Amino acid sequence: PTLSSPSPEPKLTSKPFNAFLLLACFGFAVFSILSVDDGMTRGWSITEKAMRIPLDNWSSYESSLNQQPIFTKTTINVVIYLLGDWLSQTLFVKKDLLEFDAWRTLRNGFIGMVFGPLVHEYYEFSDHILPVEEGFNRFYKIAMDQSIYIFTKCSVYIIAVNMLAGESWEYSSDAAKGKIKGIMLTAWKFWPLVHCVTYGAIPARHRILWVNCIDLFWNAILASMTSSNSESNDDQLTESKERGEQEGINNDDLVLQEMLTEVLMKDSDIDKKILASDSVDLLSHDKL
Repeated sequence: PTLSSPSPEPKLTSKPFNAFLLLACFGFAVFSILSVDDGMTRGWSITEKAMRIPLDNWSSYESSLNQQPIFTKTTINVVIYLLGDWLSQTLFVKKDLLEFDAWRTLRNGFIGMVFGPLVHEYYEFSDHILPVEEGFNRFYKIAMDQSIYIFTKCSVYIIAVNMLAGESWEYSSDAAKGKIKGIMLTAWKFWPLVHCVTYGAIPARHRILWVNCIDLFWNAILASMTSSNSESNDDQLTESKERGEQEGINNDDLVLQEMLTEVLMKDSDIDKKILASDSVDLLSHDKL
């Protein structure tokens, strides 16, 4: 289906704010890691601290996993979604680490918080109906992961991203339909090999942590693919408006131009750019 132009979404790209946000998040993470043995390290040498801190953080994680499994896994999920989206806007596209939309990153973190308990329950259900210790269940689990699970999760993710950005249900569902095929094809090149390790070498107790670590890169890929078309549409809309101003075309004519292009595209295979150019020239000629 042909998607209408997305409505402009609010962005928060202030570098000072982004710097404060990153400093607060990473500062808290580093403080939490280094203070795991707080009150116990008096008299310890630097070498002893360096040896104990990783081990004690791992013990703290396992203890939290035993006492609050859903909360612990959800917290990790939020961190992964936040990091994944931030990386997709900066490092993965070779941009300044402070040049990112904080609102978009926070929206992804919220989605990660919602997905956390659901992902936990899915893996519990999957282990219950397909114990990996039995026969070919590993292959069945991978097949289920790469069909029903990934289709549902990615579709919901795309719809949630768009609706939280202010889009309508119709636009969001159409966006999911248009992007899900490409995302699943990308996933099939990435996840089956990962899950051979997941179900073949990783103990059940630590599978969620393993998948979440790999998920960091997958979520960056997913966030990039989900947002790429939206950003491309914004650029095209800006270029159209600038061209309209240069040609002396008002906003009503630009709307008519977009409607004309959309109608023609339904009945023709002519390149969209040619149609847009022709419609602009036509409107300019009418003004003469």
